[in-house]
Amino acid sequence: MPNRHSLCVHAHFYQPTREDPLTGVIPFEPGAHPFSNWNELIYEACYKPNAALGNFSRISFDIGPTLSRWLKQYHPDVLDQIVAADHKNIEHYGIGNAIAQPYHHTILPLGKRRDKQTQIRWGIYEFERTFKHKPQGMWLPETAVDNETLEILVENGIEFTILAPWQADGKEVDPRKAYQVILPGHRSIKVFFYHSGLSARVSFDPHATENADNFARNFVKPEFVAGDQNQWLMIATDGELYGHHQIFRDKFLSYLLDGSISVQHIETDYPGLQLTQQKVFPVVKIRDNTSWSCHHGVQRWSGVCSCTPNADWKKPLREALECLSDEIDKIFVESTQGIIENPWEARDRYIEVFSGDRKIGEWLQALSGSDLSIEKINQLDKLFQAEKECQRMFTSCGWFFNELDRIEPKNAVTYAAHAIWLTRQAIGIDLSNKIKPLLEKSKNWQNSVSALDFYEEAIHRFEHSQKSG
Repeated sequence: MPNRHSLCVHAHFYQPTREDPLTGVIPFEPGAHPFSNWNELIYEACYKPNAALGNFSRISFDIGPTLSRWLKQYHPDVLDQIVAADHKNIEHYGIGNAIAQPYHHTILPLGKRRDKQTQIRWGIYEFERTFKHKPQGMWLPETAVDNETLEILVENGIEFTILAPWQADGKEVDPRKAYQVILPGHRSIKVFFYHSGLSARVSFDPHATENADNFARNFVKPEFVAGDQNQWLMIATDGELYGHHQIFRDKFLSYLLDGSISVQHIETDYPGLQLTQQKVFPVVKIRDNTSWSCHHGVQRWSGVCSCTPNADWKKPLREALECLSDEIDKIFVESTQGIIENPWEARDRYIEVFSGDRKIGEWLQALSGSDLSIEKINQLDKLFQAEKECQRMFTSCGWFFNELDRIEPKNAVTYAAHAIWLTRQAIGIDLSNKIKPLLEKSKNWQNSVSALDFYEEAIHRFEHSQKSG
């Protein structure tokens, strides 16, 4: 039997939640001109053409819940094409090529266990709503990982994830095969390590991807070694690379997977299919608190590292939001005591409400098993909303860059302010003073802008809206 050489291109598609808490609509974003916001600009340059070219049927991909929900609202025809591509593979192979993603793209190793679980469960729920089947794999935001996160993935039925090769601990991994990580309780999870050289060339060497035939012949083919074993390679990149970050690379991707690699006797593949082909999975350990986009672990999202110098504002901002999260969690537990048996399980299920599948009143009545007054329903409604805001204020984009005065950190603070405002509306307690000193310490390095400025601007808008409403 001839050797089987296969190539998987995994594309990570994601856009953060940008909606204003009051309107539920993305505000006008001048930088996206001539479009009204960045989602629309990237849709036109990336999601729409890749769907039209049929690329989603030939790649492995994850699409962030906040992006799929936006597409469902504004461009459902394109989302339908993406879902149909996954279903096409299910019909042909019995296995889909789409995998899930935690809901708000938070850096999971930096979070509490229960927050990790909520993000993972919300992500699975939204995947099932969109693709109509359970996810086999899950892409971790920034591939940021620790063993606790892997344990929660397995507890929720996830079979595999994808990591960078430098996230393996203790030995160099061979990207031509999948591995397994042994977890407590005699459980394990499969891990695919992408090929760093090929992935970097696609991401950062525009000249290499000008011609798909040359790329397949000069870069992909030589990576398969002589021998009698079946071999597999994965290229993993941001999905927005194909058409947005690099113009015409949507067409490169189409040519590469629909002709160029077959000339080199290489098949297209994706992780779910590879798991059916590979029989033995070597054991590997992973390095806790590592990621694909910061070689300093997860420091980029919690403080200063050489990836983002002049980012002293990050540490006090994260401390402020972590403090706020702890305080709101306490209030949430106290306010649900005697009404909801397991508040954290209830929070995991709250996506049933904010996804639009259930009405808050009937959902709370069923959850509590008793008749609740309108006042109590309104109070709990606001507290569940506050918990949701505490989840999305940790969206990774808020800490990715080195400037505080960008839209991403400002959004994080706005969501925090909304959580405080909702809590005050619900029970009359104002948590502002708990975090204001830390927000004041979080200052941009180029000017005098502080996170406190963003906070006070947001609170003023919420209060003005209440008075005018």
